[in-house]
Amino acid sequence: MFRLLAILSLIPLLLNSCKDDEPQYLGEFRLGAEGKSYIKFEPGSYWVYENDKTGERDSVVMDYYYSEMRHFKGVEREYYREHIAFKWRINESGSYTHITGHPFGDLTPNSTWEETVRRWSFISSPEASSSSTMIWVPVSFETGGGVSGQLTRRTIIHDSLLVAGEWYHDVAVFEVDNDWIWNTFNTNHTKYYWAKNVGLIRRVLLEENSIVELESFNLIKYQVTQ
Repeated sequence: MFRLLAILSLIPLLLNSCKDDEPQYLGEFRLGAEGKSYIKFEPGSYWVYENDKTGERDSVVMDYYYSEMRHFKGVEREYYREHIAFKWRINESGSYTHITGHPFGDLTPNSTWEETVRRWSFISSPEASSSSTMIWVPVSFETGGGVSGQLTRRTIIHDSLLVAGEWYHDVAVFEVDNDWIWNTFNTNHTKYYWAKNVGLIRRVLLEENSIVELESFNLIKYQVTQ
C-alpha cells in the first residue's frame, strides 16, 4: 500500500515535468490588413515603369497571391504563422517569385524574437539569378534582414511622395546592399519604394557608398485591385 501511495504521489510531479518540457505556445501570427495593403493584389493587376535615363519601359503583372497557415514546433516554442507567396510576370518573358522566409524560434532566442515572428520578409527570386529581398511587412518594424550576404533595411516612410507627376501616400523605402536583382552584388546598392494600396512605385540604382542616383524606374501607369 505504501508503494502504491508513493507512486500515486509522483504522478502530479511527472505531469508538471512533462508540461515544463513542452514548447511554449505563442499563438497564431497573421499578416493583417496593414501589411497586405502593400503587397496583396488580385491576379491581373499590373504596373508599368519607365527608366528616367534611357526611356526604357518595364512592366509587371500580378500572376497569383497565395497564403496558408503553417505550424512550427521547436524545442522551446511552437506557433502557427501565415506563409505567403506571390508571383510577378515581367514583360511576358520572365518572372519574380516572392516567398516569405520563416524565423525559427529555437535559433533566435532573443528579446526581439516575437517581433521577428510578426514580420514577413520576402525573398524575391527572379529567373536565372540569385535571390534578393525587396520588402518586409508590416513596414513599421525598425529592423532589417535579407538573404545570405545581403541586408535590406527600411530607411523611411513618407506620408506622401511625388513620383513621375503623381502623388502617392504612405510610401515605405527599403535600401538594399548587394542586390542580385540589378546585378550589383558587391558594387552599388538600390532602393525600393512601396506605396500603400498601390505596390512598388519606384526602384533606384545608387552609386556605391553614395546618395547619387545612377538611374531609376518610375511608375507611369498602373491598374490594381485588392
